Amino acid sequence: MTEGETPGPMRRYGGYAVLGIVVVAVAVLVVWLFAFGGDEGDQAAAPLQLDRPELLGTPGLDVGVIDDHAPEVGKLAPDFALANARDPERIVRLSDFRGTPVVLNWYASWCGPCKREIPDFQKAYEALDGEVVFLGVNLQEDAAQAAGLLDVFVAKYPALLDTEGEIAVHYRIQGMPTTFFIDADGIVRSMGAGLIVEEVLVEELARIGVTYEPEDP
Repeated sequence: MTEGETPGPMRRYGGYAVLGIVVVAVAVLVVWLFAFGGDEGDQAAAPLQLDRPELLGTPGLDVGVIDDHAPEVGKLAPDFALANARDPERIVRLSDFRGTPVVLNWYASWCGPCKREIPDFQKAYEALDGEVVFLGVNLQEDAAQAAGLLDVFVAKYPALLDTEGEIAVHYRIQGMPTTFFIDADGIVRSMGAGLIVEEVLVEELARIGVTYEPEDP
């Protein structure tokens, strides 16, 4: 975003699953109103190991919201801490990745559009080889479901557990998938709900200073 440009609102990408999020006292209840289903990814797969151990996180930290402000384009992305789905004893903070652009993506196993974009995310993650971090945030599922869905698509990027939906509420998640594109300084440059196809991914990565030229299959 150039100087003087007005921060944009939440974008709408492709198809997505709508959520109804209700906060009751301290607990957060997420009710799924409807979802675009799909059979993709229902088969079992062997667990994957991250190829970048530095992304695993740190043991012993508390989980939850760290920064009180809401996400806004042109502003610092609110920091949070969540358990790593592949090793729940380790806690990952969004700020751990400061200095590297981040694609922050909420997903779930019941969300058809989420499943359809994971292969493109993994393809970019591998091709860019450390130039950008893809960070999956699973909504209200256990570690086996959260990591298992990525494993089905041989996706090795980190998966975090938003078990209570607390971070989703703080980030104003209303549909799945929802994705935030955050630059190396931690600033939100774009955010939107819905399926991200490869050509849109290329455009959104450019907003956070990452040049991606996908190879033909």
